[in-house]
Order: sequence, then C-alpha cells, then structure tokens
Amino acid sequence: MTFASTSSVVVYGAREPSFGVVATTGNHQAFRVTGESLKFDLTKEASEEINDTRTIDGEVIVNAATSGSINSEVYYGADFSALLEDVLQSSFVAFGTNGVGTAVSVDITTTTITASVAPTGNNAFTGLQKGQWFRISSAGANNGKLLRVSTTTAPTSTVITLDTNTPGTAATGESIQIQSSRLTHGTTKRYWSLERRNTDIGLFTVYRGQAPSRMSLSFSSGARSTATFDFMGKNSASNTSTYLPGTTTAASTYNIHAGVGGAVNALWLDGAPATAFFKSISLSFDNSMRAIDAMNNLGAVGVGNGTIALTADVQLYLEDASVYNKFIANTATSIIFSSIDESGNGYVFTIPKANLSDYTSNADGKDQEQMIDATLTALRDSSNATAGLRKAIFIDRVGAALTAI
Repeated sequence: MTFASTSSVVVYGAREPSFGVVATTGNHQAFRVTGESLKFDLTKEASEEINDTRTIDGEVIVNAATSGSINSEVYYGADFSALLEDVLQSSFVAFGTNGVGTAVSVDITTTTITASVAPTGNNAFTGLQKGQWFRISSAGANNGKLLRVSTTTAPTSTVITLDTNTPGTAATGESIQIQSSRLTHGTTKRYWSLERRNTDIGLFTVYRGQAPSRMSLSFSSGARSTATFDFMGKNSASNTSTYLPGTTTAASTYNIHAGVGGAVNALWLDGAPATAFFKSISLSFDNSMRAIDAMNNLGAVGVGNGTIALTADVQLYLEDASVYNKFIANTATSIIFSSIDESGNGYVFTIPKANLSDYTSNADGKDQEQMIDATLTALRDSSNATAGLRKAIFIDRVGAALTAI
C-alpha cells in the first residue's frame, strides 16, 4: 500500500471563464508552493427532533464552501505576478513589450533622461507615471540602476525627470532599455480552478471558483521572503485524472528573494530613503470578500467584494522619537520597499499615504535592542493632483520580460 507524501504534492491552476466553471480550453499553470491548506467545508445540522431514546436520527448538509491558502516564497515570474494581479483585481500595465522597452539612445544627467528621438507606442516615455520605478538595462554606466520617475513632473515624449533621490550617472548617447510594469488595485474579479495533485497515489483534487481574497507578504533580515495567498470559492471534487485543460505551463525558475539580498534595493519613508534601520516588513492586502449562497445551490453562487484592508506591519530599531511623534500627532506618512533578486528582477511596493495606527516599543529584557513595532494602515491618496494616482498601493515590477498568463 502506498501512503501519500506531502513531498509529492504539486499545485496547478487555471483561470475560469466564469465563477465555478473549469476552463475547457487553454493550458494550466504550475505554481511554486511551500505548503497549502485548501479545504472543502460542508456545514451540517443535526436533527432536533425530540425522541425518548435520547439519540439523533440524522444530519443534513445545509451549506458548502471552499477556502484555504497556498504558501510560497517570493520570486520573480509570470505565475507569481498573476497572483498579485488577481488579489489586487487588476493587471500589470507593461512598458514596451512584456515590460521591456526597445533600445533608445539617451543623454543622462543626475536628474533627467533625454532621448535623441522620442520613442513611440508602448515604448513612449509618457507611458510611465509620476513616481513609477524602473530599471535600466544597458552596456553603459547606468546598467542595472533602479530609478524613479519624479513625483511632481510627468515624463514628456523625450524627457524623463528623475526623483532626486535616485540620480542617474552622467552619460551621453547611452543606449538603454527601460524595464517596468505597474500594478494597482481595481475591481476585476477573477476566479481559479486550483488543483492539488498527490502524484504518488494518482489523486487529483480540484477546488472550483477560487477567488484570491487576501495576500500576506513577509520580508525580514536573515530570512527568505515569503507569501501567502488566501482563496474562497464554490466547491470541490476528486478524481484519478486532472480536471484542468491543456498542458502544464511551467512555473518561473527565477531565484527566490531574501530580506537582505538583491542587486539593488529601496526602503523609503516620507518620500526619501529611510535613515532608520528596519528588521522586518509584513504587507497584508485583504479584499474583505464574502461568500454568497442561495437556495438549490450547494456551494456559493458568487463571491462579493468588501472594503480593501491594506496594512504594513513594520519592526525597526528605536533610535529617536520621530516615529512615536508621528503616531501621537496622527500625521500621515508613506513607505516604499523593494524585493529584488541578485539579477535585478523584482518588485517595488509603494504605499503613498498611510496612518500610523498602532505603535509599541518596550524593553522586553536585558541585553537586546529595543524595537519599535508599528502598523501602517494604507489610505487612498485622495489629494494627488493626478486622478489615476489616487490609490492606496502601487507595485512596480522591474526586470526581464514576462509574458502575462
């Protein structure tokens, strides 16, 4: 007899054409996971009939739903990006082709990038937004630089004005490619059929109508960066063959991320590089979803959206009263941090406006550094002069070209 081993489990998924309907065309995607907790819940009620035997005659199923999560490490790739997109209910807007622009000859100063000939189409400088992060690929002095568009001056057809905190290196006639794609939150719900395969015993379990409801990302000194994506959905079934269509699209092979790794990194507070030293940052994005049920349907008939709950829990070393003063004065702040691998591929997370909703700093014992544990609650940047930037978060993806799933 063969007993199923967790070391033989793989997880695949395919976006559904409609809620709870497994796609019959296209291919399915492999995911890199460190664990999963997908579950089919049946709610049963016991009979309350009174009888003189003091026993229960039966139970009846009154509801059903699926829920759970897939856990992974943070890495660069179309598969990981698809999960980010579907939690935020939007799509990455790619610069150039799949996030990489065509080569263009430019002159670079510490504050500007000026093209000799204006790029056009998807390669146009005007496709970048104020405050957007991008990476330079070239054979010149600016190769691998992580730069940011000015937050006050939008790009023109020939000039990108840089944030003064990310200066370019002076160069004339440098041929560069811009690498950038931008994601923010929207309202386009997508649903997945997720399949757990116990390959050693030939068991295929599908979870249908899976809406990505929440994600948690954790970045810490001395540790791998990790991610958890939570789902809720309709129903489940098991078989000895796959439920998913087509063939398998392999998962990304880019290296995993760590809290102290990366070719380039950014950690900013209040619109400038942070002078404080951080121990960890954990980001939580929750759509506050709810399952919708109805008579004559076993399992949800839909999933409803709620208010976005976006928080960042940060731990940093206590050096002065600046963070505490922001907390008691109820002063808004901003935070930017990146997660990038050693080849320069990764993500930059920008929360443009946040409130310090919780602050704790105590001496827990001797012979250790006193830490600050704070929670930042993201707010809509409603005062931004550009309507399209009145958002709670932006995720800028920088690096090699990625074909969207």
